[in-house]
Amino acid sequence: MSPAQLLAVYEEFHRDHPHLSLASFAREADVPAWKLRDTRQQAAGQAQREVQQQAHLERIREAALEHPTYGYRRLHQVLARSAAQELSAPGHLGLHTIRLALGELNLQPPLARKTRKKAVPAVSEALWPAGRRVQVDATRFSLGDGICWAYLVLDVETRCLLHLHVVRSLSASSAVTALHTGLRVLRDLGITEEVLVMTDGGSDFTSTAFQDACQEVGSWVRAKVSQKGGMGILERTNRTLKYEFVFREDFASMQELRDGTVRFRDWYNQVRLHSALGYTCPWAKLLEVAKSRNAA
Repeated sequence: MSPAQLLAVYEEFHRDHPHLSLASFAREADVPAWKLRDTRQQAAGQAQREVQQQAHLERIREAALEHPTYGYRRLHQVLARSAAQELSAPGHLGLHTIRLALGELNLQPPLARKTRKKAVPAVSEALWPAGRRVQVDATRFSLGDGICWAYLVLDVETRCLLHLHVVRSLSASSAVTALHTGLRVLRDLGITEEVLVMTDGGSDFTSTAFQDACQEVGSWVRAKVSQKGGMGILERTNRTLKYEFVFREDFASMQELRDGTVRFRDWYNQVRLHSALGYTCPWAKLLEVAKSRNAA
């Protein structure tokens, strides 16, 4: 028989013979007394732990019912504050204990339903609204101090790089800032016509803030790289920025890249010749367009 079974037999005998000691019973059963003693102590400790566990479960259940939308992390904060305020409250409960208890009690809050924003379809060139076409896109760089992104704003007609905005992460506000700064170059030259902003379907470009900014200056359309007149124009500029400037300069930090953007923009606009412009510079072409429009 196991020590636990022998201990159960002893408990039955002890009820009828209260003077029978555990050591005497162990001698009669030919079992070391320490085994029965340790088994009894372990059983008492287990019973005490079960009582404490039930108290913890009840405490967690009450907190979960009081805050039905809270997950285990928020409940952990609530229970920690309660334990600090009430001296009679049970000891500190860990995150893992609370998470397991919620599962045991079937009190896990329902998971929030993930809703994905419906993708905006790309529109063919024949259906694009009227306006001066300006493309905006972001390209990713992995530097020594981490990941960063560069927003590029390009005037399609003249291939002029209007602005290059380097940020740590993509956001709607950064996209709006890049767009406004790039369009300011056109406005300063007297080009005030409505603009057709062309981007891909990124969340920063489909955000409400960016869409509102586009409506203020004209309209917005999603374009693909593969379609005629689409984002492939700006993708070639992204490739030039990467392979002919950033990788050659070997920038170590985002600040170094940010400081070097002016040099790249000046070189791209005023030095590099473009076959689409009859091998002229974008800046010269933009000044020519601005002069003709202002003269008219």
